[in-house]
Amino acid sequence: MVDLAFLVTKGINMSLIFKWSITKLQVIPQHDDKQNVVVAVDWLVNANDEVNLLTASAAGTKQFVLGAFFIPYDQLTEQQVLNWCFAPETIVWTDLDGVEHSSINYLKDEWEAQVTGQIERQLAKKQSEPALPWAS
Repeated sequence: MVDLAFLVTKGINMSLIFKWSITKLQVIPQHDDKQNVVVAVDWLVNANDEVNLLTASAAGTKQFVLGAFFIPYDQLTEQQVLNWCFAPETIVWTDLDGVEHSSINYLKDEWEAQVTGQIERQLAKKQSEPALPWAS
């Protein structure tokens, strides 16, 4: 597992460490003169709150445009594949009036916010349901 851990502190007493990993590579055997071309990856992000001893995770699949990235399969590292996943993705759509819009999607930020929200909800529940005073 690649340790891309970094500390995040929020207004509430919480300290998160994120760890990203690639769990599967999907390839096509041949494209042009290239072999084992990665077309999709399954990823996993885990978050640990070291202060409150809470954890959360999320997983997903990132599809790639054929030929957008290429490194010979036997030379790939997990960090290189994670960097492909973390590259900004521009989404373009046209509304009903024919006006084109775009937004930039950042997978890393989006999913770290998602697991942070999971831990915040766990923490809120923990704070609203304290241990019974006679149980200790």
